Amino acid sequence: MRSFVTILLLLIAMSSTAFGQASTLRVKEIASTSDTLQLDTLSIFPQSFQLFCNGELVAHDDYYLNGAKAQLIIKNRCGGNLSAQYRVFPYNLTQKFQKRDTSFIYESAKGNKDFYVYSAQTQIQDVFGGTSLNKSGSISRGISFGNNQDMGINSSLNLELSGEIGPNLKLIASLSDDNIPIQPDGNTNKLQEFDKVFIQIYNDRLKLIGGDFWLDKPHGYFMNYKKRAQGLSIGYDFRNEDKIGFTTQVSGAMSRGKFNRQIIQGVEGNQGPYRLTGAENEPYIIILGGTEQVFIDGRKLERGQDFDYIINYNSAEVIFTSKNQITKDSRIVVEFQYSDQNYARFLVQTANRYQFKKLDLWFNAYSEHDAKNQTIQQDLTIEQKKMLAAIGDTLTLARISSVDSVGFIDNQIMYKIVDTLGYDSVLVHSVDPTNAVYRATFMNVGQNKGNYVLKEYIATGKVYQWVAPVGGVPQGDYEAYRVIFTPKKRQMLTAGAKYQITKYLTAETE
Repeated sequence: MRSFVTILLLLIAMSSTAFGQASTLRVKEIASTSDTLQLDTLSIFPQSFQLFCNGELVAHDDYYLNGAKAQLIIKNRCGGNLSAQYRVFPYNLTQKFQKRDTSFIYESAKGNKDFYVYSAQTQIQDVFGGTSLNKSGSISRGISFGNNQDMGINSSLNLELSGEIGPNLKLIASLSDDNIPIQPDGNTNKLQEFDKVFIQIYNDRLKLIGGDFWLDKPHGYFMNYKKRAQGLSIGYDFRNEDKIGFTTQVSGAMSRGKFNRQIIQGVEGNQGPYRLTGAENEPYIIILGGTEQVFIDGRKLERGQDFDYIINYNSAEVIFTSKNQITKDSRIVVEFQYSDQNYARFLVQTANRYQFKKLDLWFNAYSEHDAKNQTIQQDLTIEQKKMLAAIGDTLTLARISSVDSVGFIDNQIMYKIVDTLGYDSVLVHSVDPTNAVYRATFMNVGQNKGNYVLKEYIATGKVYQWVAPVGGVPQGDYEAYRVIFTPKKRQMLTAGAKYQITKYLTAETE
């Protein structure tokens, strides 16, 4: 069998030479630096190998040849110059050629029992790249169904990121696709904002925020605000180590709410609740969580059950704790932001400050306005929009008739329309189902400016009665009107300077 293999290998070597390939004969001088020598990159035909020491043939017992690997192991050094003569195959017989890697199938670590069991090796790709970015969060999928509803699929994602995304560049992000229609409880000192979604990229000089963020008071005296917004804000610090240079900030966002400052008359021995209303006396508002500031006699209070007050943001009610006894002489002031959802509201803000060794300059601009053509809760007709455009800044004229023909409703105060004393379309309270088909709301327009007065209180509400004018002068205080909420705009520019004249003397203007 051995002679057959030798003959086969010889035929392969001879056939390679016969087909015009390069000569397979090798003659090499060998530097005997170690016992194991690598002679060639191709496999050696063992029967053609001859080793010489100073021109004399070396016996086979003094060396060992691994022809497949082309390695020579010297057993006895000759002490002279070594040379070798041999022929090579045109292949490296120890090199592996395979279509599939079988190492994960035939793996000795599996043991005899699971020797042929294949297990796929998967590698999770990090979509954020690198390990310096910390990721945490959750994703959920659910199915809801019932006997009175169709089957639906629910999904939610919450993701928080923090860490470095590049050299001297960090990221903080809180992402969620949940729409949580609840406010945080106002009975704790610190609030957890459930619906805050933002991405912030920053370093020692840059600060870029996209999503929900707070806008704080810039440098200066007059421009004072703390707004909760949703949009984009970018700031950059160009100052050197000595704080000489300039800083700038530019923001564009949707304003989350409107601002109001309300003075509350305290009631003797009544700790609350005290109801907060909007800037235009809107009775039902939602306070934005964490935007309120409460003062008693000029002293700022602290929120929390163990502190000065608690607040219900959804019902807009403030309750004072026993640490502050409310009397009729208590001067209570509440500043807050609230959501009225009448118009979409946008704001643009910039704050710039230039600092030199002795001179300090600043320029601030702020603009907040309602999008007059993007109403949310109230629908305005073309005629109503024209009326609003015509009244200018006289907002007291932004009112329309509240009379509405709805048909008779048993448990509501209904009116009929009659003509009397030469005046038409006069509202008269009635319980006749055939005629009492009108419903109306009345507002106080001032003494002798309306044609109705409050007549009486009944179980279903207030009843108003028409009174005839005298000499063309109205004799009532009420009119069947309802107010149209008008779009507002607030703009402010401030510029100031401060100069250090001496160590103890400065001059400042704004």
